[in-house]
Amino acid sequence: MRATDNIRLALAGVASNPVRSILTALGVIIGVAAVITVVSVGTGAKLMTTQEIQRLGSNLLTITSGYRSARAGLTEDVIPVIESCSLITEVAPQVTSSGTASYGSQSLNTTIMGTSANYPEVRNLKIARGTFLADSDIEELTWSCVLGADLAAELFQGEDPLGKKVRLDRVKFTVVGVAEPMGDSALVSMDNMMYVPYTTLQKRVTGSKYIGSISAKVVGEEHMDAARDQVYAALLAELQDENAFRVTSQADLLEIVSNVTGTLTLLLSSIAAVSLLVGGIGIMNIMLVSVTERIREIGIRKAIGARDREILGQFMLEAAALSLTGGALGVLFGYLGSRAINTSFGWPTAIDMRSVVIGLTVSLGIGLFFGSYPAWKAARLDPIEGLRHE
Repeated sequence: MRATDNIRLALAGVASNPVRSILTALGVIIGVAAVITVVSVGTGAKLMTTQEIQRLGSNLLTITSGYRSARAGLTEDVIPVIESCSLITEVAPQVTSSGTASYGSQSLNTTIMGTSANYPEVRNLKIARGTFLADSDIEELTWSCVLGADLAAELFQGEDPLGKKVRLDRVKFTVVGVAEPMGDSALVSMDNMMYVPYTTLQKRVTGSKYIGSISAKVVGEEHMDAARDQVYAALLAELQDENAFRVTSQADLLEIVSNVTGTLTLLLSSIAAVSLLVGGIGIMNIMLVSVTERIREIGIRKAIGARDREILGQFMLEAAALSLTGGALGVLFGYLGSRAINTSFGWPTAIDMRSVVIGLTVSLGIGLFFGSYPAWKAARLDPIEGLRHE
């Protein structure tokens, strides 16, 4: 018998009872759909985070306090040390706090970012109206502030905020500028941010002398490793304690994000893949039933000359057709599930073609593996027994 005849017979066997075939492949459908949906969410989250990090600047170093140091944290004394590095062009300290900003009857919880005048150059911040903080604001500890786009819109309700005073808990800041929309970064809305001189925030609001982090802009992306080594050496010479600080690049953050999302995606995909195992068992069961139902047909075929390998091939092809049908439907439902999650919850999703190929390949392998025993049983059937079977 030709291979095409075997394929035709296998497809006819699957199509002869479509409802049973779909129910048999249901485990494979659910498994492949779940894997593709989970991977699409993980891939989308990774792409979004990568774009966010790159949007903030790919040639950026971040200096933070160390975890195992006797020092309480970094102070502004380290800023000139970082600025002295030849591969660093701009340095911006960042001191964060939180509070309630209010104007008139409007109030909103906000994040306060204490920083310096060159923060826009370092963090790619654009000003829509007015200006950003000036060097004189930092030196003179002024009560000037710049509002994020959403914060300005919520507080002023269409009114021009420039020159107006915004109350922050017990003090008032004068608005000198409004930033362009920036989106979210590290679970914090950049558009709900209130930028103030870090010296004012430290010495006139919080009373803390410590700086949360320092962003340093490198002359070029190709010098990132050299710049990191240069900054590390300069800070080590100044602080005499390698545990007192940490220097990370955007590439480090990208690697961390990639590892975390990859691990979570693999874990969730492994859990979802259990459905494939259940689907394989379902295929084996229904194939055993199919062999039992068709004993007489198998006996007649063997009596007129069909060889064992042809019978084996027919039932293996039926199992493969069932599993591939389930895999194809799983890909379809996985795509629809990915779109539904994106539409309903606003989560970023992206279909990874590797997951589609892996899903179809695994579903085929599941069908062949679990269909092998029923196919072997059919091939070993005694033709005389088959002919006698009622």
